[in-house]
Amino acid sequence: MRVFIKSPLRQLGKGFILFTCGVAALVCLTSSVLAYRIAPTVLTPENQQKIELAAWKYAIDTPLLLETIDWFRDLARNSQESAALAELARLKFMRAQLELDKHHRIQLFERSIAMADQALVLNANDVRGLFWKAAAMGKIAEDSGMLNALRMLQPMQDLLLKVVELDERYENAGAHRALGRIYHKLPRFPISFGSNQKALAHLKRAHELFPQDIITRAFYAELLFDIGRKNEARKHADFVLTTPIAEEDALEFTEYVDIALEVVKKTGGSNIKVGNY
Repeated sequence: MRVFIKSPLRQLGKGFILFTCGVAALVCLTSSVLAYRIAPTVLTPENQQKIELAAWKYAIDTPLLLETIDWFRDLARNSQESAALAELARLKFMRAQLELDKHHRIQLFERSIAMADQALVLNANDVRGLFWKAAAMGKIAEDSGMLNALRMLQPMQDLLLKVVELDERYENAGAHRALGRIYHKLPRFPISFGSNQKALAHLKRAHELFPQDIITRAFYAELLFDIGRKNEARKHADFVLTTPIAEEDALEFTEYVDIALEVVKKTGGSNIKVGNY
């Protein structure tokens, strides 16, 4: 499917901050979710399967997503299961992604955060709640301007680091992937906390855990190119461009295909064929 500060502001453009926040939010997304040991009262295997299907197809089947949100909201209305509320936050995040009106989109992301916060009240270490709160914060920062970007970058980093500590495999190592992208794209000290060394560590680990993940491979390729490891970068970019992409993922993965294409062009590629297109 389709998961960041700098100063002085005069030295760097507003667009760069917003771009970085958007990237951090986007890289939080991926096409698979790991199974967790959960209480059966709300998140039964059957219910989790329904949620996974709606989350996977959200970009091409909006009615299914909306129906799933309504159904699960009613089911979890009085639930004390943090994981159930965090899954609802996740579904609300997907809904917000589809909203075209910026003002309404921000409101929808705020509702996702509010639901994630409810999950975290019940369990401060709920990985799902931490992860989707960070994702929604990134999207709000992207939509609402530079001041929110500056305010949210550090808390987003902290949330993602906690996810890594608790379960680094969640969402195909989504926290590692997001942190790698953040550290790569942010300016370095003393302007901000960007670091190619940290970026490399997180993206390398994400690749070790999930070597078939297209998003990780695209971000890894761009970082490797930027630090002069062009041959390695090209291998990862080629992987992205030759991997078939499901219809459900096509819209979201466009960004990552574009990143890989740029790396290939910079390394002398020509006659490029993309996946199953």
